[in-house]
Amino acid sequence: MSRTLSLVGLSIVIFAGTASAQILSGDKPDLYALIIEPIDLTDAARSMTVYDTDEDGSIDKDEQKRIGWKDKIDQFDLNRDGKLTHLELCVRFAKLRDESGVTQKVVNNAKVYLRRHDKNGNGQLDPDEIAGGWPSDPEEFDTNHDGVITLAEMAKRFAYMAGLRREMGIEQVDQVTAIRTVRTFDTDRDQKLDKDEQAGAFLPLPVKEFDEDDDGKLGIMEIATMLAKHRRESGMSKSDLAKVRSLFERYDRNSDGTIDETEYAAAATPFGGNAGANPLNELDKNKDGQLTQMEVQQVITQTRKSLGFNDDHLAEARKLLTRHDKDRSTYIEEAEFFESPVSGQLAKTTLKQADEDDDKRVSLIELAKHLAKQKE
Repeated sequence: MSRTLSLVGLSIVIFAGTASAQILSGDKPDLYALIIEPIDLTDAARSMTVYDTDEDGSIDKDEQKRIGWKDKIDQFDLNRDGKLTHLELCVRFAKLRDESGVTQKVVNNAKVYLRRHDKNGNGQLDPDEIAGGWPSDPEEFDTNHDGVITLAEMAKRFAYMAGLRREMGIEQVDQVTAIRTVRTFDTDRDQKLDKDEQAGAFLPLPVKEFDEDDDGKLGIMEIATMLAKHRRESGMSKSDLAKVRSLFERYDRNSDGTIDETEYAAAATPFGGNAGANPLNELDKNKDGQLTQMEVQQVITQTRKSLGFNDDHLAEARKLLTRHDKDRSTYIEEAEFFESPVSGQLAKTTLKQADEDDDKRVSLIELAKHLAKQKE
């Protein structure tokens, strides 16, 4: 269910089920373009509990005296009534999070690490927990230097590091694959792969090119850099690399980087042992009954090239299909295109350009291919 609140000319639409909200406005100043995530709702609810002492649903002038950011209250008092509501606090937390580059996905990742290392369950990492060895650089996390690391500090650090990786061309899938590679093959637990440990790992490019400190070992960042370069040069998308990783995590039981004949045959077990129904057959182009990571990547790369679009094109196509497909037929039909489109709308001429099978409608795949061609 959704409900619309009217607030000084703003339309704030809260989509139930996703626990997120999009704040919309004609001219879209910064605050009005923010996406409110579940973490913002949680933080706002906590602040209301702390400051709304009379529990009337707003923080009035007297209650605001305890707020540490009094000089910025006017910025978030959207209806100028001198009070702060839960919704207005949500906007503030969304702005702070947005400025730090923190997404809900980053917050969720930080929660995983917090649960793993927060031994006393008080919602933060205390000095004795930090002394356990994670993070290895606590001073980079503890921004207010109070000796503890909060979920917010953890999320901000993760977002900052993700930004650095993106500048280097490293996507999350590259980083996660690198982490899991080290976790699998790092037998001496020094967070690096030495020459012997590298032998079992899938390292598609020459190690020497990525060994930044010339110690003969590869750390997580060095491996992630290698995987990112290989992915880009081979034409794989982010989802393609994720598919390869998922496939080997499922079928490579001994984690040696190869799906051997025994592991290959076991993949047919859910199908009554019928070798002809083995889901790995379409990847085994040389028909030797086993798979290497390079072999699988080559097949997936070729499939990607034949599709003619990447993850970004497909995501954009899905968004446009949702926007235009009024009858929910999973196609954009002739009547659903626009004679005089504005920004974000598809013109009727798109039908002729994208309709490959001449059925007078455009499918998701056809639209993704069309978008890819437009961006060549």
